[in-house]
Amino acid sequence: MYRCVRVSHPDDFLQCIVWRENSTDELSVYKLNTVTYGTKPAAFLAIRAMHQLSYDEEDSFPIGAKIVRRDFHVDDLISGGESIEEVREIRRQVKNLLSRGHFPIRKWCSNDGRALEGESDCDKEKLIQFHDGSAVTKALGLAWDPSSDQLLFNFSQLSVNHRVTKRIALSTIAKFYDPLGLITPIVTKAKIFLQSLWNANVDWDDTLPEPILSSWGKFTSQLSIVQNLKFSRFVMQPQASIQLHGFCDASIAAYGACLYLRSEANGKAKVHLLCAKSRVAHLKALTIPRLELSAALLLAELIVSVKETIDFECDFHCWSDSSIVLAWIRQPPRDFNVFVSNRIAKIQEMTKGMTWHHVPTSLNPADVVSRGCTPRELLEHSLWANGPPFLLQSSSKWPSLPNAVKDLPERRSAALVGTVCTDISINCKFLNSFHKLQRVFAYIYRFISSCRAKSSLSRNRVTVEELNLGTVLLLRSIQQVHLAKEYGCLSQDRPCPQKSKLISLRPIIGSDGLLRVGGRLQNASLDYDTQHPILLPKDHPVTKAGGRKFVATVINKCVRCFRMKPVTWEHVMGSLPANRVQPNPAFHTTGVDYCGPFYHKAEARNKAPHKCYIAVFVCFSTKATHLEVVQDLTTDSFIAALRRFTSLRGTPRTIWSDNATNFVGAKSELTELKNLFLSEPHTAAIASSCLADGIDWKFIPPRAPHFGGLWEAAVKSAKFHFYRVVGASILGLDELRTLAYEISAILNSRPLCPISENAESLEVLTPAHFLKGSSYTRFPEPDITHLREGRLSRWQRVTQMQQQFWKRWSSEYLSLLQERSKWRVETSNIKVGSIVLLKEDNLPPLKWQLGCIQGVVPGEDGVVRVAMVRTATGLVKRAVAKLAVLPIDSHLVGALLPPTGGVCSEQPASA
Repeated sequence: MYRCVRVSHPDDFLQCIVWRENSTDELSVYKLNTVTYGTKPAAFLAIRAMHQLSYDEEDSFPIGAKIVRRDFHVDDLISGGESIEEVREIRRQVKNLLSRGHFPIRKWCSNDGRALEGESDCDKEKLIQFHDGSAVTKALGLAWDPSSDQLLFNFSQLSVNHRVTKRIALSTIAKFYDPLGLITPIVTKAKIFLQSLWNANVDWDDTLPEPILSSWGKFTSQLSIVQNLKFSRFVMQPQASIQLHGFCDASIAAYGACLYLRSEANGKAKVHLLCAKSRVAHLKALTIPRLELSAALLLAELIVSVKETIDFECDFHCWSDSSIVLAWIRQPPRDFNVFVSNRIAKIQEMTKGMTWHHVPTSLNPADVVSRGCTPRELLEHSLWANGPPFLLQSSSKWPSLPNAVKDLPERRSAALVGTVCTDISINCKFLNSFHKLQRVFAYIYRFISSCRAKSSLSRNRVTVEELNLGTVLLLRSIQQVHLAKEYGCLSQDRPCPQKSKLISLRPIIGSDGLLRVGGRLQNASLDYDTQHPILLPKDHPVTKAGGRKFVATVINKCVRCFRMKPVTWEHVMGSLPANRVQPNPAFHTTGVDYCGPFYHKAEARNKAPHKCYIAVFVCFSTKATHLEVVQDLTTDSFIAALRRFTSLRGTPRTIWSDNATNFVGAKSELTELKNLFLSEPHTAAIASSCLADGIDWKFIPPRAPHFGGLWEAAVKSAKFHFYRVVGASILGLDELRTLAYEISAILNSRPLCPISENAESLEVLTPAHFLKGSSYTRFPEPDITHLREGRLSRWQRVTQMQQQFWKRWSSEYLSLLQERSKWRVETSNIKVGSIVLLKEDNLPPLKWQLGCIQGVVPGEDGVVRVAMVRTATGLVKRAVAKLAVLPIDSHLVGALLPPTGGVCSEQPASA
């Protein structure tokens, strides 16, 4: 069929093939000029071309054109007529019409040989010998015996020795090809069995357990009986009145529906199965009435699908053995719960104009659909193929429902409607003006007073008294609606509810009927309104019309006011990274920072002291600390310090350090550090040295020192006490290096946790245990902290500094580690598109740079702590703790920030 349709130029060049017989031959290009099977539009193009041919030739072949458009299924034609002459005319017109478009149709087959007289191309080669010797052919995948005009099924017997798994079971069940549902009870049985495998949690390639395997063997042993089932293809009588009868039923395991065609001619009725459908019940348990209602809905859907395909007039009758379902269908859907209501509405819409009947369960052919059966049981079933026997009789002898059900389940609960107070001020058009509201309610008060006094309404101007009483009426109506619980309790002399937000104010009902603050100022020399202020809901429009909180809200949304006093973004403190909490060798992952500057004596006399720095190395997992004196700010000095560190402590796998931009805006004494870290030769030399040693060097985000809190705490501790111990003293380089090592030993002797749970044991675990197996705190020298400095030698002076450092560190620093001082509350993440200010430590807030959030970098816990910010100079990466979000909408970005295609102006940082 596809090759009969030519592809027009130039679309034929889309179907080219490059080909050669041998690898030594030249490439040849072939063009496929016709529609090629396998391409995506092939089926549509072929069918559409054949339909267009039928429209073009409809005048010459009216019957053939109709048959081509209606009865073709891709390239198979299934059609028929009520007489031999009609069938011959259909064959002649279809064949001649298709020949006009070069669509040769062949392999004709019919249930009556007279219809094929004169046809040379019959389907004799396609006939298949069936088990009983009959010759069958295929009709849209179904086996059809033309001689008996019956539809058949064939299923091969499974191997007994084959290991049965869930995969094998599914493959076997999938072989049932039954588009009309003629053997639906057998397929339902298979579906129920497969669902039991899922309930038993059987894996795909596991052997089926007993007794499931036994049930499967019993079922499959009867599959060969399926070929004994035969169903009539032609289910109508010529010139007969037609009725379609649908039956539905449900069980705990499944539910289904079947449809029968009843034809009556010359007082003789015949009934044949037309189609059927089933579904297994949901794993979530449903009541039987709900399952029966689902079966009725399935029947309605099946009837609608059949009604759309038939081209003859007929009456539809629907049958169910559930009296509850029949009563439901006759009731308005709104009277029932959602599940029942939705299905009733669909059934009533689909079966509009059709009649619902009650059928006894014993006469309901859908009963076998809902329960499923084996092939042998279906073969012996008396109702399945031809329906219940009462359909052969007149309608007066059909079953009827004796008594209708009155007490139906699933009805909606009755609702009790009570009086509700309404806040009439909400709908007032003067809601934004408190003074106008006062005048409106003054007139309302006048009207109410006139009605109560049964007097005529005054037309004079509003008085001050009416204005005040109208205001009281306005406020009281608001309190009675929005503070109803508190107002109701206090008006009935009951205490205010304990869970009320007003309980701390000890509210009272004033003499004017308003809810007021009770408070504690009864004895103060203040007026009544000041002692007992009126209580109003904070979000009410009347409160905003004259309240201070509304003014504060407006001020908080003012960009200029916010820039005068910006508030940076906060987020909850993140979880510790893996290299902090997983066991690793000491200094496997290390953080490094500089501390200083300090001064040491020059080697030559009468020379000014030289600057030096201390490099602080901190282990991520053990918190061990190593201090190295760096003689000057050169790359070689730092690399030498790094090599001394690796020689003593081992080569780390990863080193983390601050980004150089963290020094921007810091004290002037760190300017040299900034220049060193920002220099490309220094960065290249460090990277080359680390690469040679197998060290991965990483940076924290720019200007976010809190990302390196581990080494920042060590630097703060060492530097804070180092300055106070050394003071104004100028030590030699060797003395300074010795003191740095002594301080390292003290820092590595700090307690991490007790070693023993015994209360009498004072031994604690320290970082030194990970380095040498015991603590460094046993001083070889006696305690000399109480001696005066003038009595000490230079070596004893260094020892005294070291001992003083230990005492200060243990008494002052350790206590600071108890409290989590900030970032304890979870907040929402900063959003893309927000307009922010970039915090600069050395600039006033009004000069902070403006930017827009271009992207975010969430952590493993989903909290955003780093963001990409687009500024007027380019893209920068910043920690959100250094950003202040302006209280404006993102659509104002274009007005405040000019667009750029900027490049990141900072060094790349790792988040």
